[in-house]
Amino acid sequence: MYIRVKEIPGGGLDVFATKGRASIPRILDGMNLSPLTSLLLTSAELTLSLEDGDIFAEGSFEAEGEAACDRCSDPVSARFGKSFHTVLVPRGDEPEKSDPVELRAEDLEVGYYDGKGVEVNDIFWEQVALELPVKIVCSEECKGICPMCGVNRNRESCSCEGNPKPGPFDVLKNLKGKK
Repeated sequence: MYIRVKEIPGGGLDVFATKGRASIPRILDGMNLSPLTSLLLTSAELTLSLEDGDIFAEGSFEAEGEAACDRCSDPVSARFGKSFHTVLVPRGDEPEKSDPVELRAEDLEVGYYDGKGVEVNDIFWEQVALELPVKIVCSEECKGICPMCGVNRNRESCSCEGNPKPGPFDVLKNLKGKK
């Protein structure tokens, strides 16, 4: 959904302010959801306001998705959400290139738009991507899969020894010391 700058009134524009709205599921269409296999926004709120050409985007979202546990491959439900505040500056107003500087936390809340309008989906894509879990486990106590026999150690124990069989690349471990 593209919102033109001239469509944003002085008091701000509520783009989304509801749960379960029909257009919410389409916001993430085409997004790479990895490591999740599915993701659905359950609620989304976004208010845009305009001040001196800068667009202030304040909002929040809640999402739920499915993934496979990184340790045992069992299906896992993931729920997460976030409140955010972003300032979008028209392209061309970015600072001049200069010597390297250290970024501060508030610098990360600044983005750029084309000067005519802003794509709402891009705002949510960025915020959801920043919150996607990196590692998903069914529980912190997950024992994973045995590398020897492939048994899910959460369901049954295996009788494999603690020492794994030698692999084809084990010979490379000894080369470092011989050089």
